[in-house]
Amino acid sequence: MNSRPRNWSTKSLRSLRVKLAFIVLLMTVPLVGMLIYNNFYAIHVVRGQVADSYRDTLTLYRNQIDVGLNDADQYMNVIAYGNELLSLGQAETDDDYYVTKSYLYNKLATDIPLYRSVSSFFTYEETRQDFMSVWNNGDFSYEETNSVKLYLVDWIRKQPLNKGLSLRWQYHRIGQKYYLIDIVRAGDAYLGAWVEADRLIAPLRSLKIGKEGQILLSNDAGEPITNSTVVLDNGINLRQDMTSYYLSGSESKYLVVGEHSERGNFNLIALIPDANILDKLPYLQRLIWIITIAAMIVIPIGLYFMRRSILTPLNRILLAMKKVRSGDWGIRVDLAKSSDEFLILGDSFNAMMGEIQTLRVNVFEEQLNKQREELQRLQMQVNPHFFLNSLNIVYNLAKVKNHELILQMTESLIHYFRYMFRSPTSFVKLADELSHTGNYLRIQVLRFPGQLTWTIDAPDYLQDIPIPPLIVQSFVENSVKHAFRMDEEPIDISVSIRFEDEEIGSWMRIAIRDTGCGFEERVLEALRAGLSIQNEKGEHTGIWNVQRRLALIYGEDVSIRFGNDKNTGGAVVELILPTDPRMEDFA
Repeated sequence: MNSRPRNWSTKSLRSLRVKLAFIVLLMTVPLVGMLIYNNFYAIHVVRGQVADSYRDTLTLYRNQIDVGLNDADQYMNVIAYGNELLSLGQAETDDDYYVTKSYLYNKLATDIPLYRSVSSFFTYEETRQDFMSVWNNGDFSYEETNSVKLYLVDWIRKQPLNKGLSLRWQYHRIGQKYYLIDIVRAGDAYLGAWVEADRLIAPLRSLKIGKEGQILLSNDAGEPITNSTVVLDNGINLRQDMTSYYLSGSESKYLVVGEHSERGNFNLIALIPDANILDKLPYLQRLIWIITIAAMIVIPIGLYFMRRSILTPLNRILLAMKKVRSGDWGIRVDLAKSSDEFLILGDSFNAMMGEIQTLRVNVFEEQLNKQREELQRLQMQVNPHFFLNSLNIVYNLAKVKNHELILQMTESLIHYFRYMFRSPTSFVKLADELSHTGNYLRIQVLRFPGQLTWTIDAPDYLQDIPIPPLIVQSFVENSVKHAFRMDEEPIDISVSIRFEDEEIGSWMRIAIRDTGCGFEERVLEALRAGLSIQNEKGEHTGIWNVQRRLALIYGEDVSIRFGNDKNTGGAVVELILPTDPRMEDFA
């Protein structure tokens, strides 16, 4: 073979080692992944720190609000259970009522400055339907105070409390505003307090939460009580569970941090614009995205060079190997424009395939001869075994001097051994094999009259199908040998043959059944494993010989199944053979 000389120097720029080093430098995915991870991790850390900071602040203010509401609640309970409120409802005359009312008014007016979170204390006497309010410092219009009064009176009438009970702080919407209301009852008199929701969060408006940030209250259902506009306009979802912070918003994202009140059914929530949280990370984010975009451009280029330098030559070699496996021994690979290492590999592969193709022609003929010899040797192993049995049959008949039976037996043996001692061949017609099997069974019936019955069922159109000789007869002989017992009931042996046509090919199913005791479990396991079996006398059964012969002829196209009949318990053997064998050149 003439070829131009090549320089296989490891320092060549075409070397696979150099190309791999260049490609690895381009593969910056781990770096980009780390940068992106660091970016999101930094954002997560910043958000977590901001959320923790605001949560601490909200917790402080929440505690202050709860303390104020709790103090007001305890104050009203002291008055309710200290006879002041009870006396108002039990006054029998108007004079007694107004004296008690005046005393209660002065006491509430004196004490309300101590409760800065409370907007107003009020009393309501159910019998006289008299409502009285005491106001804390605040700018409340007449319309607002009157609407609150009408709402409270109407609400008390519709949902009166049981005597001696109190209503925990709950939010109520009156007009366009929300209020927190707490009421206690003593007799027929009610004492309550209400707080404007906006007044509770007024001190929190000084927090620096960004230009668009908000502090608001929400109820337990996740509905905003105050500042509902920013929630609705930005599509912010207020969760019922505020144990952890989260991001929400349809367009602009907000960091939602909240604390649940222990004195009322409301949450204190801070909405921090996410853009304000990350305003100190723009340069880092820009750098990361620049590197990411650059990597997205460089990586395809690196993959393209890797494909040309490594994957394409490898695919050519793999394709050639697949064709070799399928039997194409004349395949060659062309790696002229590949790396130096692939050039060496391609030249070596082509030279190796040339030598293999030359050797294969010589080895194939030798292998065929060995297989043919082994087939003939396995086939002839059956002959001596039955030859001895037939002599034993004639000997026993001579002892009983049954000349007529000896004549019939001799005639059957002549036909039998004429078939056995014919020139060794790999295939015979199915009709000849079945005729030989029937002749063998007639010999056994003559030997054991009344102890054996048999049937052979095969369609006429299968009679000319070629099969290996002595296949059916060997399994029938095995049934006679192992299933037949003189001291037991007669046995029946049946041979049925059916044709099966499928898309992948046509098959012939041969089933041999007997009504004997069937295969032992250990024998079944050995037969299914393809092992040779010895009986108690150390003799090998002929089944292994048949399995070996069929494997040599058909390869993987043959199937042999062993089992026991569920109804009779007898042995069942099924042979599935192709009707068009690929190795008829043995014949």
